[in-house]
Amino acid sequence: MKTPFKLHNIVKRYGEREVLNIDQLSIPAGNIYTILGPNGSGKSTLLRIMALLLVNDEGQLEVLGEKVIWQKGQLLRLRRQMSMVTQTSFMFQGSVYYNVAYGLRARQMSAKKVRRQVGEMLEMVGMTAYRDADARTLSGGERQKVAIARALAVNPRVLFLDEPTSNIDLASATDIENHIRQINKQRKTTIIMVTHNLFQARRLADEVMFISDGRIIEKGTAEELFSQPRDERTAAFLRGETVF
Repeated sequence: MKTPFKLHNIVKRYGEREVLNIDQLSIPAGNIYTILGPNGSGKSTLLRIMALLLVNDEGQLEVLGEKVIWQKGQLLRLRRQMSMVTQTSFMFQGSVYYNVAYGLRARQMSAKKVRRQVGEMLEMVGMTAYRDADARTLSGGERQKVAIARALAVNPRVLFLDEPTSNIDLASATDIENHIRQINKQRKTTIIMVTHNLFQARRLADEVMFISDGRIIEKGTAEELFSQPRDERTAAFLRGETVF
């Protein structure tokens, strides 16, 4: 699948206020794609529409090769091929193992396969020693690693990350960045990430998009956008100036 996401004239409103207006957007498979923009620019709204968690008001959305008609059976099929990690990922009551195994059990995977998959995911994120720990007592960084392991356990084609390291310490953030690279390199998982961290975006992203007031201002490779932004609004944002 070369283009798992195609958006055409996507509009989202809250009441009379238009919060998103994307005329055309295609996202290639297998890359790390980062969405940048000031607060209230529509980043998370765009992410949630692509993840099929929020219905657009106008336009056509294509996900994983299907035109989205928001029918229950289609949504279940498509959502099961995607996972999301947010900045404050919820932990179910129970052990780390229980949390990572949750999606696999929901898919009625055999106990033997669940044990193997959970073990592999915990090893990947360096959380094997915490297998039996109460997930709700973990530190912020540890919870994020468990959330990533849980998201990856179901072997998604697409992983959405919404500010995954914004509320954790530097060491944990560095670990999580390393896992993101590893996941993308080894699994060829398409990763779409919203972040305020410009340095993180530059380190991780293959492609970057800057949006403001719900509209795409410009997009390109990380090197192009950070080194030679074409739009003054992008340049101002990258300089750390307030963008209205």
